[in-house]
Amino acid sequence: MSINGIFKIPINLLRRHQQEKVILTSILKLLNLEIIQRKQLVSDYIRYTILYFGSQEYVQPKKPNNIGEIPEAIKITSVAHTISQPFVSEIANAQLVGSTAIGFDNKANIIAETTLPPVGDLSPRYQGSIPLQSLLIKKLPELKTHQLSTACSLVSLWSKTYYHWFLDFLTRIEGLEYYQEQAGCKPLLIIDSNPTSWQIESLKLVGYSLDDCIQWDKTKVTVKKLVVPAFRQPGNWVSPSALHWLRQRIFSNLPTADINQHFSSKRIYISRSQASGRRVINEDEVMQFLAPYGFVSYSLETMNFMEQIQLFSSAEIIIGPHGAGFTNIIFSQKQPIVIEFVTPWVSPHYYLISNILDFPYWCLDCRQPYSEKLRESRGDMIVDINNLNHLFKKLSLQN
Repeated sequence: MSINGIFKIPINLLRRHQQEKVILTSILKLLNLEIIQRKQLVSDYIRYTILYFGSQEYVQPKKPNNIGEIPEAIKITSVAHTISQPFVSEIANAQLVGSTAIGFDNKANIIAETTLPPVGDLSPRYQGSIPLQSLLIKKLPELKTHQLSTACSLVSLWSKTYYHWFLDFLTRIEGLEYYQEQAGCKPLLIIDSNPTSWQIESLKLVGYSLDDCIQWDKTKVTVKKLVVPAFRQPGNWVSPSALHWLRQRIFSNLPTADINQHFSSKRIYISRSQASGRRVINEDEVMQFLAPYGFVSYSLETMNFMEQIQLFSSAEIIIGPHGAGFTNIIFSQKQPIVIEFVTPWVSPHYYLISNILDFPYWCLDCRQPYSEKLRESRGDMIVDINNLNHLFKKLSLQN
């Protein structure tokens, strides 16, 4: 986010983040705890072992195609930027604590890289990523602490959310495997307790079975060598090399027979009618417009993981309201046109993925039927059919 005010940040969102930071800072001071941010982690060669791999990336995104206003988050990330060289760190005599397995070094400092991706290359996010309960558990007297030798955690506040699991957590396995090559040992992989079916299936596609993992059901664990691969998505920007690595790994392990079972429709409408937010209020009207063009509506919640891969692998056009279902475009193999219904508060995730994969991307600005006070990223939306028709004419789509 720009400091000089070129891009506007919703003032209520900025205030909330500032309040969270002040509260957390006060609690950390009271408990005599410190957060080790990325800059400190990579510069303290005495306390932490850092292994670099890959290379720094300079990214120049294409300007998004649009009908109506472009969301601020997309404007911000559409400028040229540099993504630092990826690394994996080894923290000696560390602890994982609390429900989200926050990492602490042997001086009881919080390793920010075990919480959420940093806003930039330096600062951690403060959006509830460090629960107070975990800090209190850390300070409680130890009775009996379970111990592990060498381990890597994929557990976090957001590890059970579909988009973040793929882009924030599975991409870290590249760093984990680099560590394994250099150290000559395979760290135990720690995952969420009661993992979802799509977590289990996607882990298989990157080469890990449940036998390679343990499920996190502890409150405090000591780890002789905690392996912490860097997040590959600083400040919402997605590392192109990390995304390509993930796609290559998934496709290489995907049974050919499964991927060839294509769905009849190659024009996909992603419905959020069963979701808790960002639903299209006039979805019936939207589908009346789309159906003659060969679009079929899919509620992805009703489909298993392999069915979603099959659906998106052969798609030619993907359209729908902003939401986690668009994560599945990483399985697309035919450079589909991606059309995202957006409101002012949406994230740039799917614009950036489309840009990296060279998929034609359009954002179509939608109206929210609420007062200004109730507008938010999870708010429902109304699609202007005239704008949708205008877009289809621009794309020369035939019905």
